[in-house]
This record gives sequence, structure tokens and C-alpha cells, in this order.
Amino acid sequence: MPDPQRQQMLEILRREFGMKHFRPGQEAVIRSVLDGKDTMAIMPTGGGKSLTLLLPGLTVVVSPLIALIRDQFEKLRAHGVETLRLDSSLTATQKAEALDLLEGGSQKILLITPEGATGPAFKKRLGDQPISLFVVDEAHCVSEWGHDFRPAYLALGALADDLGRPPTLALTATAPPQVRDEISKRLSLTDPTVIVRPVARPNLRFEVLPCESEDEKRRELIQLLRRLRRPGIVYCSTVRDVEELGALCKLARIPAEIYHGRLTKAERDHAHERFMSSGKRIVMIATSAFGLGVDKSDIRYVIHYQVPGSIEAYVQEAGRAGRDGLPARCILLWLPDDLSVQRHFLSEGPATRSQIRKIVAGLSAWTKENRPVDAPVLAMSTEVGVTRTKAVLEGLRDAGMVSESDGQFTLVGDPGMDAVTLLTKSNEERKTTDRRRLDGIVDYANETETCRMVAIRRYFEGVESAPCEQCDICQPKLRRRRRRKKGSPSGARRGSSGN
Repeated sequence: MPDPQRQQMLEILRREFGMKHFRPGQEAVIRSVLDGKDTMAIMPTGGGKSLTLLLPGLTVVVSPLIALIRDQFEKLRAHGVETLRLDSSLTATQKAEALDLLEGGSQKILLITPEGATGPAFKKRLGDQPISLFVVDEAHCVSEWGHDFRPAYLALGALADDLGRPPTLALTATAPPQVRDEISKRLSLTDPTVIVRPVARPNLRFEVLPCESEDEKRRELIQLLRRLRRPGIVYCSTVRDVEELGALCKLARIPAEIYHGRLTKAERDHAHERFMSSGKRIVMIATSAFGLGVDKSDIRYVIHYQVPGSIEAYVQEAGRAGRDGLPARCILLWLPDDLSVQRHFLSEGPATRSQIRKIVAGLSAWTKENRPVDAPVLAMSTEVGVTRTKAVLEGLRDAGMVSESDGQFTLVGDPGMDAVTLLTKSNEERKTTDRRRLDGIVDYANETETCRMVAIRRYFEGVESAPCEQCDICQPKLRRRRRRKKGSPSGARRGSSGN
């Protein structure tokens, strides 16, 4: 006998999205959501949040980037879904109109950043409106970003409580077991259904290309960019490297755009639109600021010019290649000296003991005067940055040491040095975890015997799988150093092939 609920889901797939079948894992996610269960889905793009059309009421979707929100908004509206977005790119008038529509209760999906979702204005305008589903997209950011530069991620568990604790759906493409545990803890998921799909698709060929110097690494990169079919992405760890490689590509007559956080919005939009255009076959040279949520199916390669900070970051970025199912290459240019950049990033991590002590003392002084305080004012009075102040406040709230109302914080009791000790220990544990993640990608780069795909699946899924038969470990000939002509880093000025 046909399953009526499944038939209804398939009908919506056909009618609204032009899809004939569920993608692997998608049906299990949707069934869990429809059953009202907290759900965590670790699977490639296409996890099924658009199919929340099946739910009554409002679905709140928290997404990390404005570009991602805009892309999701346009796609949902194109399918006729009543959708709102709230982000900092809107004018004051546009925000007011969106909030009025939100209060009206006619919308199906709301797309919002974590900072917007955890702000007092949003919660006030939402009122008592019933929430059918709370979605945290790119949920790995709770673990990777919440402890330092995006502390609003740590407040999403409290937000779910404010929303009446609706069923929660956490979506991500990359989350090893320890990260899943942290996501579940931070979002206060109750006995979640966990659906895990392979993080690396079989059409991806993973390679590590060892280099002995920066000059050699540049020569290797230019040879690859000349030879490989475009479009492709080259990831760099620093803005300086992005700009230098952009200039090098111009010198070598390789069509390229650059993308990093110091460009103006207009410059970033221009680079993004040019890369996404179906008629352009160019290289995007970028920091990690580019790519989250980018839905371009024909990217033929992703090259990491420097080692990223973790296997999670590497696979997340490498996985943007070959989404059309055709062969694509994921290449890491490995120069051990590049580790200094990631070690510097680690040193700039969570708040220090001294900073925590200042924030606790400052908050205690405000509380003794019976005056709640918000994070920016507390940061100013303690001379600790706003971002770190927010992260410390979220840590105190997790420990039950502060209360918050409409963005105003107050100490609960007199935790004193207990709070400093607790948070310092937590931050040191976080730094240790980050160092282990960096060690993990170093071990991956230095691997000489284990298939790359086997190593990746073991890390993320805890399973042993068959060798991929196509990575540089499985195909030793890929590890043979190519003969290079002597010359400048840009090599001889020849036309590109295969483009």
C-alpha cells in the first residue's frame, strides 16, 4: 500500500521543484522533521529545507552569510514560496517592511543571520507566532565560528527556547563525531535523529602536491592553472596572497578574479557574479570568505594554495568542486612553512584569562549597581573587544552564571573567580582542540600509504571504506614530480589549454 505522506512529498518535489526522486538521505531528513523530531543532517547541498512547505506555520532558517541568504531567498521566491529575509544588506525601510510581514503571519520561511536572530528586535516582533521548525544551516559554524568571531552562534540554543523549542534541524556538509556532539549540545537538541551521508563524493580526486619553497609552489600553481579546465577556485589563507596571486595570474594571462573581506561590497559582488556566470570560465582566487553556499555545479577543481586549519575546512571547501557529478580535482599544495599562518590564527583565538577576568569584574560592577548592560557597552568599559566580550557572555550564560533579557546581561549570584577559572579552562580546551584539528590536516598532507578518501571517511564517518583508486596515493604515477622548465614563477607565456 502506498505511503500517503511519501506520495505527498514526492508530489511537492515534482510540482514545486521539478525533481522526480529524493536525493540520498533527503527522505529520512524530511520524515524526521515531519515527525516533530530534532534532526541533524550531515550531507551535501540539497538536504531538503525547501520542502518545509509541508509544514504549517513559519520556518526560521539561520544562515551564516548574506550572499547565501540572498541566494536561498531568490530560489525559494522563484518557486512561489512566501519567503522573507532579514540581514544587514537591507535598508531601514526594507527591514521595517519585512518585520511588518513577519508580524502578519503570512510568510512560510524566514531567512536570517545568527546576529539578527539573536537580537532583541527580531524576538520582539516575532511575538507569540508559532514556529513550526527552527533550521540552522551550515551548522558546523556553531563549533568553528561560535567561540571567537561569531559568538551569536553560541546563543542559538537559547533562541530555540525563546521560540518555544520547536523541532530543530541542523544542516551541514562536514561534521566529524566530536563536532556533531558539540552542535547537539550548543543547540540543546533532544535525542536527535542523525543522518550521515558520505562527505566526499566519488567523482572527486584528492591530491597533495609537496613543494620545497614558495617559488616552487607558485610555479606549480601556474602550471596547474594553465593546464586544468576552468572554472576553478584557488584558496589562500591571507589577503596578501590572494592579491599577489591575482597579479601573477594577470601577468600569466590567466583569466581570474579575486575575493576577500577587505574588498568593497561592489567589488565582491562583481567578482562573485563574474565567476558564477555560465559563460565565463575563470579562476576565483579567494580567502575562505568566498564559497559557503555557492551553488555552481561545474567547478572543475579546487586548489588550496596553503594548508587550511583543519580537515573539516579542507573538505568543506574542496567539496565545492564537481557538484555536477563529473570528475573534478581537489589539490593541496603542501609547504610545511605555511603552518606558521595557521598557528598565528590559533594564537588569536578565544579570550585570555586576563580578558575573562576583566569582563567578569566589569559585569559584576554593573550588576551591583542593579544596571543590566549590553555587550558593546561592557566591551567599552572593560577595553576588551566586542566580539570576545560576546563570546565570554555566552560562555557565562551556558554555565548559568548570567541572565539575559532583550540583549541586556546581569550576573547571577557572585561567581567571581569561579567564572574566570571555568571559562579559562573551557577556552584552553578549545585551543587544544583547534591544535589537534591542525595536526589532523598535517597528518593528511604527510600521508604516503592510506587512500585519501579512506582517510577522509574514517575521520568524518568513523567507517572503513574501499580505496578510491584515483587519488595520488592510489595512483602512484600522480605523485611523480613533473619536469618543469627553468624560468620565472609565471613560466613561459603560452596559451591555456582545455579552456
